Amino acid sequence: MIRAISTLLLLAWAVPSHEQHNLPPSPCPNVFNYEPLGTELGMWYGSVHLSTDSVLHSLWLNIVLDNKADNVGNWIGNVTTEDTIDFQIENTKMKLYPGPAFVMRFFVQYNKLGPNPRLRAIRLNGRDICNADTPQLVTIVSQNEKGTGQTTGSFCNDIDRTIHRTQPTMPPQYVKPVIKPTERPANTTSLNRNPIPTKIDDSDFYSGGIPTFVISDSPPSSSNIYNEQNQCGQVKLNANPLVVNGGRALNGQWPWHVALYQTQTVDHKYICGGTLVTRRHVITAAHCVTRKASRRVVNLNTLTVYLGKHNLRTSIEGVQIRFVNNIVIAPQYNSSTFAKDLAILELQEPVTYSDWVQPVCLWPESKVDLRHVIAQKGSVVGWGFDDSGMASEELNLVEMPVVSAETCIRSYADFFVRFTSSYTYCAGYRDGTSVCNGDSGGGMVFEIGNKWFLRGLVSLSVAKQNEFRCDPTHYVIFTDIAKFLPWIKQNIYDY
Repeated sequence: MIRAISTLLLLAWAVPSHEQHNLPPSPCPNVFNYEPLGTELGMWYGSVHLSTDSVLHSLWLNIVLDNKADNVGNWIGNVTTEDTIDFQIENTKMKLYPGPAFVMRFFVQYNKLGPNPRLRAIRLNGRDICNADTPQLVTIVSQNEKGTGQTTGSFCNDIDRTIHRTQPTMPPQYVKPVIKPTERPANTTSLNRNPIPTKIDDSDFYSGGIPTFVISDSPPSSSNIYNEQNQCGQVKLNANPLVVNGGRALNGQWPWHVALYQTQTVDHKYICGGTLVTRRHVITAAHCVTRKASRRVVNLNTLTVYLGKHNLRTSIEGVQIRFVNNIVIAPQYNSSTFAKDLAILELQEPVTYSDWVQPVCLWPESKVDLRHVIAQKGSVVGWGFDDSGMASEELNLVEMPVVSAETCIRSYADFFVRFTSSYTYCAGYRDGTSVCNGDSGGGMVFEIGNKWFLRGLVSLSVAKQNEFRCDPTHYVIFTDIAKFLPWIKQNIYDY
């Protein structure tokens, strides 16, 4: 009997055990799955399903663990890390398209005598797609007979669509740039305004200026369905030749540009620009009219729209003032990455078209492809903010060329890979001539024939290192209005 017990003990000792290294359930099984453990200690494999609703022009995938690891390997791109916990896999020559999900495998190597590092989070181009601390709403991944994920994304390599399984590499470590918030401009101009709410939430306040980083209701009735605008995009007043590169605009030269003010405690502050598209509707950036880091709209009673305004400090002939009746935020607006940064303001009362107030034309549906404007100069106006954060008094004009997504990303991949998509485009000279310190929400317009058409909205830009203002040596990101035409036309009327 004693001999039998001894034999059993010896057998138990001889069988290898992975109990202390057992892998937990996936924190996001619709996106990531652990593969069964093999015989090799100190290593586990996983697969992640990558999908997107818009084209991503480069792959930048972060694998975040809860303990340090020796290495993260893969067959797609180079790997870098600063702390051996957050590993970045990068390939700037690959694109992720909407369609079937791309399934990517990777492995984690670690000290077999230490704790097993488990997956904590996954970020795709700066956006969380898996987080152990925050439950995510994700698309269910179904498996076919070959084990291929069937969701809503596909993968493409610009150079070669075939993914070659080469030996994973581990390049030297590098230091990533730090993300910093935008500066608050100071403007205490006192103007007539809406009644102040009895309780104002500080999160309602948008400080103005273009965001910088270092590194719906039911549609209107069928009787109001969009038709071609008859009197759009026309300048009624005679104007001298355009003055570009930060020159002052002439009064009445841009009759669709509006100034958006917000009541903040006792101040009435200019915060953003906007563009008039009908008698009742203004298009602006979503981050101008939503609470900080949220999709929730601000209190409507705090907003005032000024039309026909040329000087922020004075009101002359032609200025019209309207209050806001409703705010419609673009579907899937992301307050963290400013993706789909677009909103429509419905005014309480229609404006009166005049020499100083006119609507711009919506972009032609036949010219939605970005190639129609690449290398073309668009006009952007705004009051902007100087280095001290003060808004300039006179309306200014800048003309700047649109560049391709590839050109934009290659200029500063760490930033533009994260914040650009098929719903944005980049523009600028990178020589200090920019709307970099300009106001968000202002439109970029192009003259086609004898009319002006709205193509983009100023959205965000790169910040100077160690400063809270944007860097004019980088391109500026615009929301591409042409990609939202069906949604816009469903939510506007009264031309």
